[in-house]
Amino acid sequence: MRDIGRKIQNRRLSRYGDSSRPFPFPTRWLWVALGAWLLWAGIVSDHSFYQLWKLQRESRRQQQALAATRAELQDLERRSTDPHLQREEAERLLREQNGMAKPGEIIYRIDDGRAYRPDSPDSSR
Repeated sequence: MRDIGRKIQNRRLSRYGDSSRPFPFPTRWLWVALGAWLLWAGIVSDHSFYQLWKLQRESRRQQQALAATRAELQDLERRSTDPHLQREEAERLLREQNGMAKPGEIIYRIDDGRAYRPDSPDSSR
């Protein structure tokens, strides 16, 4: 009786496919399709993993540049509102551009043969 039951069960299963193979569909095509998708999703597509990685790297670089620019802007705002720094900057400009000196200071000018003009760009001597 057991032998007959086994034969009937094998006959029923054999109608639907070969029972010796673990998967009823060809796995080779599955691997080819999976490889093609990985190639497309990884490299070829406009939204590929490689493109996303490059965009993230560029975003990190831009964030760092933005942070540096914000820090510079804060420094410039601090300088523009601090009266002591404004005074020091005004003194520096007067000394460099107009040849002015503090009381008791001696300024030596070296003549290199060119005529001195206060409005010229190289008059910062």
